[in-house]
Parts: sequence; C-alpha cells; structure tokens
Amino acid sequence: MNMFGIIGRAAARNVFASSRRPLITQSLKRVSISAPMARTFISSRFLLNQQSQNVGEILKSELKIEKEGLTDVSSDPFKEFLDKFGFSVIDTPGKNEAEIVRKTNDGETVRVSFDVAQVANLPYDASVVDNLNQEASEEALGQQQEAEEEDFDSLADNFANVNVVVSKDDNSALSFELLMNLQEGSFYVDSVTPFKSIDQALNESADAELNRELVYHGPPFSNLDEELQESLEVYLESRGINEELASFIGAYSEFKENNEYVDWLESMNQFFKN
Repeated sequence: MNMFGIIGRAAARNVFASSRRPLITQSLKRVSISAPMARTFISSRFLLNQQSQNVGEILKSELKIEKEGLTDVSSDPFKEFLDKFGFSVIDTPGKNEAEIVRKTNDGETVRVSFDVAQVANLPYDASVVDNLNQEASEEALGQQQEAEEEDFDSLADNFANVNVVVSKDDNSALSFELLMNLQEGSFYVDSVTPFKSIDQALNESADAELNRELVYHGPPFSNLDEELQESLEVYLESRGINEELASFIGAYSEFKENNEYVDWLESMNQFFKN
C-alpha cells in the first residue's frame, strides 16, 4: 500500500479549520432609567455562590470519571512501536503539540510533531472511504469525478497536520509538511522545504515562525517530477513515516489529550473551590 498521496496547499490550509462550541449569549431587556431599582446584595451573593458551587460539583464528578478511565502509564502501551523504530517521546505537559525523535544509523535526527487535540478530534467514518472506492468502480468517468470531489470534501475533514524535520550533523535540515489521514493510515506530502540550519527549521519564536511562512516552500508537490516524488516518499518511509506511525499518532493523541483534559479539569476545579 502506497502510504503517500498528493493534495494541494489550499486544501492543506483548509485542514487547519476547527470547529469550536459557540459561547451562549442571552438578549438583555433594556431597563428603564425611571424604574426604581431594589437593592438585592444578599440574594445576588447567594445566587453567585450557588452557581459557583454547582460548577464545582459538576467538575468534581467529571474529574472522578475521567481519572477512573486514565490509561496506566506504567504499562507503557506505546513501548513496542517506540522500541521498533527507535523513537522517543519528548514530554510536553500542558501543550497540544507532541513530538517524537529518533536517530538514524546515518547520523540523521528525525523529529515528528503533531497537534494531539487536532488528531484526537478527527471524525472517523470508514464508510466514506468505502463509498469512494465503490463509486469509482461503478460510475462513468464524468460522474466518477464529480463523486470523488464530493467525497474528497468529506475526507478533508479527516486530515491532521504532521511536521517531519530531518537534520544532519552539518546543521542542515529538511522540513516536510504532511497531512495524515487517520482513516486510511496514510500521509500526503504538501511541501518540502530545505533550511540552512536546524534553528531555522525548529525555532519556536514568533519571528522564526513568521520567517518560515515567508520562505519559498517549492512548487506544489504534485508538480514535481514523478520520480522525485516517489523517491522522497520512499525516503520518508525509510525514516519511519509509515502506517504504524499513523496508528501511533492516533493512539498517543487520544492518550495525551485525555491526560491534558484531566489536568485542565483539576485546574478548573481548583479555581471553583475558592
């Protein structure tokens, strides 16, 4: 199975979109200036305290449920994958981003980073892929192209951004912007960018990130010579960018996101205790 595919950079930008639950708003009636206003300090304080207690009780209940469902980290459920490919996890408590690193026999350092919240919240519907394959075999060419475009829009919601940076001892680095499809267990190359130094590729400062956005990222990957595309895909696979990595990213993201959620609940609970 070919682990890699091609999609445009515009589609990659669409993947960044994520839905957020809207804030609840209420319409307020305008109060007449001439209307007498009663002083209700005691009742207001009572209501405010009551609402804080209600939130606190719900948080404690949710926290208890989530703690009971936490994975026992002592069993290290990811050890098999990490040992097989020589990756190690860079612990980043309190952050959405996760990173794993490995050293190759050629002296290269391979860093893979991804947003655990983005991955953990990907929808999963295998029927979308099945329908895509079925329609491709049953419909005429014109209808097939239209159906593929519609199904591709559905599949686009299942892409997560994965960044791979390969650096050498001479301080040079190569950055691959990938899109991972969790349903297929595959990666799609969006762009490949060479950097003169590791710092240029990895520095997290605002200025460095802006400079990376301004750097020329090369032509769309699909416009490259096919042999070059294939050779770069094989290069990535040889560095551990494969279906097993996609499975690890999915499982680890669920694990880390859940632990971060528990920490978030504890912080919220601490606030509403007072």
